[in-house]
Amino acid sequence: MPIPIVQRLKKWYQKNISGRYLPCTVFCRDPLVLVSYDTDFTKNAPAFLEVFSRSRAKSVHVFLQLGWEHETPKNSEPFAQQIKDIQAQCDRLKITILANSENEERVLSGLGLHTVFCNQNAFVDEARYPVLHPPKKYDAIYVARLSPFKRHPLAAKIMSLRLIGFKVWWIKGEEKYSEDIVSNQLKHAVWSPHVDATGIPAEIAAAHCGLCLSQVEGAMFVSIEYLLCGVPVVNTANIGGRDVLFPDFAVKTVPDTPEAVAEAVRDFVEHAPEPEKIRAAALEKMKPHRETFRRLLNEAMAPQTFPDSRPIPHKLILRCTKSPLQLLRYGLRKPGK
Repeated sequence: MPIPIVQRLKKWYQKNISGRYLPCTVFCRDPLVLVSYDTDFTKNAPAFLEVFSRSRAKSVHVFLQLGWEHETPKNSEPFAQQIKDIQAQCDRLKITILANSENEERVLSGLGLHTVFCNQNAFVDEARYPVLHPPKKYDAIYVARLSPFKRHPLAAKIMSLRLIGFKVWWIKGEEKYSEDIVSNQLKHAVWSPHVDATGIPAEIAAAHCGLCLSQVEGAMFVSIEYLLCGVPVVNTANIGGRDVLFPDFAVKTVPDTPEAVAEAVRDFVEHAPEPEKIRAAALEKMKPHRETFRRLLNEAMAPQTFPDSRPIPHKLILRCTKSPLQLLRYGLRKPGK
């Protein structure tokens, strides 16, 4: 299959611009304080350690977000060993794990990692997800890549359905699933492989509710994006941390059957909470996690401070498309680049 033009542009940008920088966001240069994702950091550990060894900063503090659940032994135990091995190679280095759930904090703390409960979804910029009031076109919307762990077949009984998510053609076994979803199981849905980020709020607002159907994942950014747009959520039981910021009145957590999902959707179509109330409740849930991160930053940056007037960047600028100016301000050059 030929590589789509969007993928080609991404590859060019990564090689010629962002590829010169390590996958992280720097909040302070001395002491050196940065945040990265778990696998982004561990896969690039030799490069990070080389930069740390050359840095004149009096100390180095790394905050790690978790892109996937680390509650089960399968994921938590090898990860803990990796982090301990990396930290042992740099005396000035302190690593803090930002857990997406209280159980994740307990598990990783129990394995000897410095861990703080601080859910990643709190760092979504609410200004990018306003409450809009267009006519409702769909009963439900599901913004999710077409991968098996997203469990799209649970939406099969929803007749008025909007799907946004790309086909996964580069992972063995997932291309067949992707094609089956859009051509067979959910062929009645209105599907787009991609919608620009600026267009997502209007798409969400055009639905009566949003879907979160995975059983195992990370905190799932789109779950909070639905709520900030004032749209309630039909949810399934899961691990990974997305439930943390859910207001009870705006979320229905249902059994893992298409019938139960469809019934919950119908309930929201008939009786949805007020959008502004949903948004306000979500923001209130986000607030303590933002305060926790500001406190952690101030402790790591001392004697410097991260002022209350300075906004926390959207998603901490992790795995977002970074402009060259953002890279100059927040980036960390790879060794030799």
